[in-house]
Amino acid sequence: MTRPEPVAAARGLARDSFPDALTVLVGGSVLTERRTPASDLDMVVVTGPRANPCRRSLRWAGWPVEVLLHDEGTLAAYCEDNLARRWPGIPRLIAEGTVVSDPGGLGARLQDEMRRRLAEGPAAASPAELEAHRYELTDLLDDLRGADDPAETAFIACRVLPKSAQLALLAGRHWQGSGKWLLRELRDHDPRLADRLAGSLHAPDRLAAVAREVLDAAGGPLHDGYRVTDPRRP
Repeated sequence: MTRPEPVAAARGLARDSFPDALTVLVGGSVLTERRTPASDLDMVVVTGPRANPCRRSLRWAGWPVEVLLHDEGTLAAYCEDNLARRWPGIPRLIAEGTVVSDPGGLGARLQDEMRRRLAEGPAAASPAELEAHRYELTDLLDDLRGADDPAETAFIACRVLPKSAQLALLAGRHWQGSGKWLLRELRDHDPRLADRLAGSLHAPDRLAAVAREVLDAAGGPLHDGYRVTDPRRP
């Protein structure tokens, strides 16, 4: 089966399944050079008042689709939460996506707002946030240095790598991400560091050295004297 292009497919889905939506947008990697055979259509659908927002997974015209269903209020709340946590998934989907249905101009207004908010960048990290990340990376590096079980070493390394990236982004006042988006954000912030971290995952000593550089740049190791008054489970 020959699939329609992503925007055409999204427009057809909007017309068929969400004819009364206030706006419908499609975005994500599928609209970029990063598109792969496994890419899906990421869509935001804004409707009238809803009891609850929801996420739906479906298939349309040969495409896997992830639909985020919101009304204006819940979408605004989710975007604020994303921006406050420095994980701009929904705001970026809106800002960089394509509007496929917009009878009242809501989609265009949302895009303007999200583009402005993303351009402003995330809030600077508080001392407490930096200390928490420094403490966790210090602890992980201690575990990595002391590990003598190859399996334990592998699992620790798989935490050192993303924690190092997260700390570098936090200290550099850059947006965060998870999975592939963590790498993409780090490449945008510091491509050389991204390559060095990714290339050292299976070389624990080299990974520890790169992570220590990140830690030193953010204020150095932190253990003795560190105190939190409301500890959470890992």
